[in-house]
Amino acid sequence: MSKVKIILSVIVIISVIAVMSVAGCKAETAETTAAAETTAAAAETTAAAKEISTEGLKCAYFASTMENNYHQADTSWAVKYGKEKYGIDVQIFDGKSDNNVMAENVDQVLAIGFDLLSVFVWEGETVKDAVREIIEGGTATAAFYQGIGDLTIPYNAISEKEAAFKMGVTAATKWKEFYPDKPIVYACIGWMENPVTTAERHGPFVEGLLSVEPNATNVGMLDAAEGTEKAYAVAQDLLQAHPEVNIVYAEANNLLMGVLPALEEAGRGKAVDGVPLTEIVVSIDAPEQEIRDVYDPTKALKITMGLTPKENAIARMDTLVGILRGEIPQWELVEIVTYDYYISYWDVPIEEAVAWFNEQYAGNLTVENGMVK
Repeated sequence: MSKVKIILSVIVIISVIAVMSVAGCKAETAETTAAAETTAAAAETTAAAKEISTEGLKCAYFASTMENNYHQADTSWAVKYGKEKYGIDVQIFDGKSDNNVMAENVDQVLAIGFDLLSVFVWEGETVKDAVREIIEGGTATAAFYQGIGDLTIPYNAISEKEAAFKMGVTAATKWKEFYPDKPIVYACIGWMENPVTTAERHGPFVEGLLSVEPNATNVGMLDAAEGTEKAYAVAQDLLQAHPEVNIVYAEANNLLMGVLPALEEAGRGKAVDGVPLTEIVVSIDAPEQEIRDVYDPTKALKITMGLTPKENAIARMDTLVGILRGEIPQWELVEIVTYDYYISYWDVPIEEAVAWFNEQYAGNLTVENGMVK
């Protein structure tokens, strides 16, 4: 199970006054009394804030693209958990893998008015003024996955670099084990211009790969931010230009859904007894089909990183309610961090991966004769 940690910046001020005169002692007593009254009043206010009813409140909840199975699961959990835990009505805003649509979604929230907002956009700088206005209008707001420009507000971060690095290590290690005479030639397909995916996904993946094989050849850091169709076209071009590529990393499930058909059309993407024939395929998200394919000994997809849609949705909703109730400061940089789950055909038992999937994706997968059913 993933761990969640909350990092809070807290400033504690302690004043000590030592006065020897009688008048000073009286002043100290008066100050102490006043301080006690102020503390009591603050405690009363905090207690009242925590009693704020959330029943019937409206929450705007952003997804980068509902084309992605992870976001389908995450938003489903948000709607369910928001209603059952807090009585909050959660409305989903689909970013459609388009920066303009994401900005328009922010404008819609500003125009319509919501009580809470979990905002996820790729270019935070372009919407920070509108987000600031939303917050100043009284909407409890937190960012997801990455910050909003230089706004110092809470955000739900995902730590992915540890799992991504490990995926790179595993891919390179297994290829060298299977094919010691075939030099590693790799390509990454994803969001090459996004600083967060660079820091958390393809950057650490490549570092892990190169830690095993420093002489590996990079034949493409290929951008497919537009989604499945773009990933399909990019993968087709890659295979035509560099048929020698033998490690392919698609850094999201919707991109993988474009990469796999391109491989299959080229007669690739296959394995025998868990040994990939022409390339090891690596991905991120780990929805149902990925879990099936990773543990299918005839498929080349053998490594993935599982995002935690249930855990993330709960963290996102709890953060917003915490802000609303004054438990989390709205104008402080507060990181609520979740961790992705490393999955490998060779390292993680199939039963463990299936149990993780069923918990996070509300699935009902089973294991029969060493296969996911």
